[in-house]
Amino acid sequence: MAPLDEVNVIDVARHFSPSEIGKSLSKLWTARGCELETALSETGIMYTCPLTSCAVRCPILLDDGCIYEEHAAMTWLRSMGSPTCKRALRLGPLAEAVEAFLQHCNAAGYLVSEQMEQAMGEAEMPGTPWLRKIELLEASMEQAEREAESIRHHSLEAQALLERLKKQTAIKKEQAALCLQRFFRSKQSQDKQRSEAALCLQRWWRTMRKGTKKPKKRRGKAQKKGAVKTPEEPIPAAPPPPEPTFELNKQHQQYARIEEKDKRAVLDFFLDQLMYDSTNFRILIVTSSDERAQGLRKVLQMSKAVQYPLVTMLKEDDESHRFKELPECAGIISEGRLRGNPDVSAANMMVNFDMPRSLEDYMLRIQLVDPFVKVMSLPASPEEMGVIRQVEDRFGVVFRNMEGVARFKILQNRKALRNKLQATGSQRQKML
Repeated sequence: MAPLDEVNVIDVARHFSPSEIGKSLSKLWTARGCELETALSETGIMYTCPLTSCAVRCPILLDDGCIYEEHAAMTWLRSMGSPTCKRALRLGPLAEAVEAFLQHCNAAGYLVSEQMEQAMGEAEMPGTPWLRKIELLEASMEQAEREAESIRHHSLEAQALLERLKKQTAIKKEQAALCLQRFFRSKQSQDKQRSEAALCLQRWWRTMRKGTKKPKKRRGKAQKKGAVKTPEEPIPAAPPPPEPTFELNKQHQQYARIEEKDKRAVLDFFLDQLMYDSTNFRILIVTSSDERAQGLRKVLQMSKAVQYPLVTMLKEDDESHRFKELPECAGIISEGRLRGNPDVSAANMMVNFDMPRSLEDYMLRIQLVDPFVKVMSLPASPEEMGVIRQVEDRFGVVFRNMEGVARFKILQNRKALRNKLQATGSQRQKML
């Protein structure tokens, strides 16, 4: 048995602090779901090497705390003769380890059906041993049976609770009907007492008028004997002000209730599908603040779904006016900039990336754009769904639910990511 001293223990913290490694990784990548994406600066530029002034492809961290391109850094250190930096750390494998960790963490939250599908995919892989295939399928089937038994048990409990609630609801309705009947009876008796009191007051007033003498009226020049009395013309009453009217495009109101982290993926799918389904479109994407609009602009610049001009409408400039001039484009604007921008009236489609807070805010957005604009909303909470229901009740319209299509697209992206990871894993096994 080999002694403990011969085991090569790798401790990166002896040469590089964990905070320094984490800070270096954050300069190069950012976590987006269960995968890493290239980090960009505020101007939309990737991290550049101090030696080459180009984007870093194979990053390496030296013990001076700076990130360099590996080939350029090695050439520079060799040319110095006695370099001051003695240690270097490749950051690429650490990024792959972080991405694998995120993937395994998210795999724990999959549904039972997705876990069974993943087990079947691993069992069908040619490099998996037979005993491993049988263990994976048996474990997934046992878990599915336990889940099915739990669902049956909960369904019986829910059925019993439903019957009990129905009985309680019937009793409550009967009690409410009795209370309403008593209320109407008491109201009728009160109205009868009020009418009797009004008749008594009327009789008393008539008796009081009989006992008093009317004063004589003095005649003026126009009221002498023989003068013709001209009846006074009644002053016409002012007509009531017209009630404000508002029309809504009832045929093109859509929504998809999704989580906040999935909004960008659904927006990419919607913008990509728009190129094949429509022509001459000017789509307006509304956010809750200027910061959200600027961040969304940076993300959509890197998206493959946006193959047409992208305009940011946060101030009065030439870029904002391009939204009205271009035949096809997408504009990003915050809710506070809608009122002061006249170019938004040229939009024929609108996406509520961040939902309005109330029914009045929803109506105000559509009034500032166009009442007949096509609207796609992305609510992410029960309060935002309440705004959708208020619009339906107010205008008698039924929103088209696109939640199923959105969730199918999200699940399809997850499956593609799993297949990609499985393919890279099988290639690594072949190389080993």
